[in-house]
Amino acid sequence: MPKIKDLPEDQRPREKLLKFGPEALSDKELLAILIGHGLKGKSAIDMAEELLNGYKNLKGLAGRRLDEFMKIKGIKEAKIIKIAVAFEIAKRIYFT
Repeated sequence: MPKIKDLPEDQRPREKLLKFGPEALSDKELLAILIGHGLKGKSAIDMAEELLNGYKNLKGLAGRRLDEFMKIKGIKEAKIIKIAVAFEIAKRIYFT
């Protein structure tokens, strides 16, 4: 996949969120925003897609151990921490 900055503006997750709101984004796009940036030849959207593979959606991904995420090339502690914090915030909102 091309770099996110090379996509048309209406296909970039951040710009799409600003224009249409977070509910307009797919799970992959939301996760890509948390990931932030990719690697050479691998966008944040690509990484998000890899993370979601096998789990179908964010709910399936949320129940996984954090070290499982590190199997994806480019997913290191800083990105895992952002994802874990997002899941924890959602859990606290939902269950309190």
